[in-house]
Amino acid sequence: MNLRIAVEKDLECICFLAQQINTQHYNGAPHVFAEPEGVHRDRSYWRSNFSVDNTVFIIAEINDEVTGFVLASITENTTVTFLQKKKLCRVRTIVVSDEYQGQGIGKKLLEAVELWAIGECVDEMRLEVMAFNNGAQQFYDTLGFETQSRILSKRLN
Repeated sequence: MNLRIAVEKDLECICFLAQQINTQHYNGAPHVFAEPEGVHRDRSYWRSNFSVDNTVFIIAEINDEVTGFVLASITENTTVTFLQKKKLCRVRTIVVSDEYQGQGIGKKLLEAVELWAIGECVDEMRLEVMAFNNGAQQFYDTLGFETQSRILSKRLN
């Protein structure tokens, strides 16, 4: 397996994998996620994340096939006085192709983000996982992530 920074030529594969995770999330929480509409709908969104300051976009590939990716960004609280002024790495999206799950790719992607974050003097990594996604929750538990807060919602219509 090879890990590298995402480039423009990866866009089609990224869109395909994003469609996979969009479908999974839509099926689990259709009141939160938009219905999948094909691999090209979110093309401009994914493209907009290439070469962005304080952001890393890493691709995993096996035999030149893109098998997963992770997108993470650094934020820092400088305005909310009652919160610690920590530098945070937020994992925005991670996805591994269905056919390659369980082979350590997600772990390697998150380890790469962690190394990048340490190099950027980040204090903490954070990510959000949906309540319905038990497999992902268990995966993050094995990597040392702990529940820090819960996002609650109440549907009004």
